[in-house]
Amino acid sequence: MQQVCLLTVVSLFVTSAQCKTPGLQTRITDRALEYATEVALDILSKQVTGQQIPDQHGQSGDVKFDITGMNVKQFTKPSSRVSLIQNVGLSWSTSGTGLAIHGDFKYKYRKGIIKISDHGSFDLKANGINFQIKIEIGMDGTGRPTMKAVGCSCNVGSADIKFHGGAAWIYNLFSGQLENKLKDMVGGGNGLLCKQLNTLIDVNGMKSLQKLPVTVQIAKRFLLDYRFLSKPSFQTKFMETYHKGEVYWNAVPGDAPFAAPPLLKSSDTSRMMYIWLSDYVFNTMSYNALKYNQLQYNVTNKDLPSGVLNTTCPQSTCIGKIIKAIGTKFPNTTVMLYMKSTSMPNMTVQNGSTVVNASGDIVFFAQQPGGKYTYFLTLSATMSTTISLMIQNEKVFAKVLKLPISVTVKDSKIPVSPEGLNFIVKGIVSVFVEPKLNELGAAGFPLPVINSVHFTNTQLTVAKDTLLIATDLKYSG
Repeated sequence: MQQVCLLTVVSLFVTSAQCKTPGLQTRITDRALEYATEVALDILSKQVTGQQIPDQHGQSGDVKFDITGMNVKQFTKPSSRVSLIQNVGLSWSTSGTGLAIHGDFKYKYRKGIIKISDHGSFDLKANGINFQIKIEIGMDGTGRPTMKAVGCSCNVGSADIKFHGGAAWIYNLFSGQLENKLKDMVGGGNGLLCKQLNTLIDVNGMKSLQKLPVTVQIAKRFLLDYRFLSKPSFQTKFMETYHKGEVYWNAVPGDAPFAAPPLLKSSDTSRMMYIWLSDYVFNTMSYNALKYNQLQYNVTNKDLPSGVLNTTCPQSTCIGKIIKAIGTKFPNTTVMLYMKSTSMPNMTVQNGSTVVNASGDIVFFAQQPGGKYTYFLTLSATMSTTISLMIQNEKVFAKVLKLPISVTVKDSKIPVSPEGLNFIVKGIVSVFVEPKLNELGAAGFPLPVINSVHFTNTQLTVAKDTLLIATDLKYSG
């Protein structure tokens, strides 16, 4: 059976009083629920149509009858309404459902010496079917959402049966009892529709929840934690959820020594879904990247074009020509740059811009015969990178807009001129660092959305400590 949009969308959003500020918050509005129930009814229609109904046997006065081979031929979509119940979940009710059922019958009529038996087929139309069901949404001990159907009720307004074949006068002897039997089978808390609804929520719905990515592996080393911090909370027009929104070192998970800042406040409900993404998510990743030595890299000629790190060259674009002391002291070799962060890169989101501040050392070595390296220079570098953000395919993507880098000499065994520093910044560091940052940004940052739910009409707002994504949804299951 297919997943139900109502269930997959609902599974994304829940909230309550928090003891810890979340790194990610979501909101789903009544507009999304209305859309979701329409999709859910389409799926329910497919599941009910063709459904087999157990054989029925009975007796009415002098007539014994058997009803076999019953199946639903048609499901007429009702009008529906979803309302939010505080501290519980959702209430979903419909009115005006219709069902058409086809089946076979046979009967035996016996009165005195008169014996009649025959068989044929029948068509039943049940109209004015209404159902109501509550959906409790919670959280288990692992931070995953839970979903449970509660108190389904269903009643059938009318049933009209037409027989094909057999003696017409006998139908009147048992048709009323048969209609009541079939009404009971379709309606009631244990009838056909309630059984299907319970299956959709308790079975299909939970399968959908299992596909919700509450933890996402990043670059095989980090673990993005989207688990819930609390049980659901529901308001009149929307429901929300708070997620941890923290990135761990995959091998040794542990909380960062700083808390998430407060997220931007908003009362907007004009879109179907809202996601507040804190800069805390990025900063916990950079904290662990620094802690576990991921912010270091050896830059060699293979990372840069045209032999820039050669100490001897016929042209004037290699490091040995620009900084002549290097070419004189270490001729006919290459230079390796060991780049490492000395503090945690920090993202700041405010006033419509996103800036990443970072600092580190650039340590220079000259390669010697036999593969040994000789140290000769350390530069201290600071960088304040302005990036643009975009939302595509339910991911956040980034691109460098500005990359001002300044360097100073921290320690040196050779003289370095201002021209030489400028060459290192523009000709080496920027050429390497900017593509690396854009490569990371192009990989995208995944948001906690099931694959069958997609964003449309999306808007991104950059505010203090917060990326606010407002979007409508489209279900493609």
